Amino acid sequence: MNIRLRSLLLFSTLMPATYSYGAEPNSYIPLYSGSLLAFFSENATPGQLEIEPYLYQNTLPGSYDENWSFQKTKPIHKIASSLLLETGITQHIDITLFMTATYNQIGNLHTLLYTDMQAYLGFQILLDKKGSFIPDVRFLIGENFPTGTYQKLNPQKMLSDSSGSGAYETSFTFVVAKKFYCFPRHPFNLNFNLQYTLSNKTNVKGYNLYGGGQDSKGTIAPGSEYMTNLSIEYSLTRNWVISTDIHYIHQNKSTFSGNLGVFNPILGLPSSDQFSLAPCLEYNFNQNLGLFIASWFTIAGRNSSKFIRNTFSVYYTF
Repeated sequence: MNIRLRSLLLFSTLMPATYSYGAEPNSYIPLYSGSLLAFFSENATPGQLEIEPYLYQNTLPGSYDENWSFQKTKPIHKIASSLLLETGITQHIDITLFMTATYNQIGNLHTLLYTDMQAYLGFQILLDKKGSFIPDVRFLIGENFPTGTYQKLNPQKMLSDSSGSGAYETSFTFVVAKKFYCFPRHPFNLNFNLQYTLSNKTNVKGYNLYGGGQDSKGTIAPGSEYMTNLSIEYSLTRNWVISTDIHYIHQNKSTFSGNLGVFNPILGLPSSDQFSLAPCLEYNFNQNLGLFIASWFTIAGRNSSKFIRNTFSVYYTF
């Protein structure tokens, strides 16, 4: 369906949708599809279904050590595809599913994987009221389902054959967003997210995402995670929008209990930090159809990966 929509609408609807600014500049209503990393600030309405496929091209040239210094390694290349589905349940509650498959390559080694799946319940608390101080306010409860691969890995693939955490993870996300009309025909939208994620313990065997060796066996307690994201969307025209995400993640250390194995390998991950940016260009045909291209990349980190991710996405609501 998405390919048909892209073919029919991307090439046959090349001209912007017609609109009028109205008698007053304040009557101008921009179109926003949302930045790459920010959670939507509005629930889907009952009876509507939003479909948003993503295509990613990732390069991981190395990682940051405990002193925030970049250490170059053999690069890992990834091509991934995700699908987001969102629909309203009631006027104040909706549900979102997010699924991803990825193809990884490091040298001559290739791996095709299905990653963890996420589901979110969104609760709309407030809706942005134009001309007032009232913003969009939304609260989400999410669950990560460990459908990806995280253990019994091949050490030669340098974790490129891992695709999940191996743990059920419950997240709590607070979203607040507001549109500002300081420049009436070029308004901008601020979207701020705070998220806390708590992970359950998971069993591990052999070489796994958290370390270990061939004979390792035990239990990992993944560290809790804190995320903040600030999204800024600026309306160039009603249809064209530029945006960026300023993204930060901190994860507490993961601890291991059990049998390390014959060679006593390291098991468990230290605490980590990662700062990244995700500039984006959006084009919205109308309120139901849009697309964007974005580049998400790290700018600093500690005990975390360095990456560059190029993304293309189309959304359609019906």
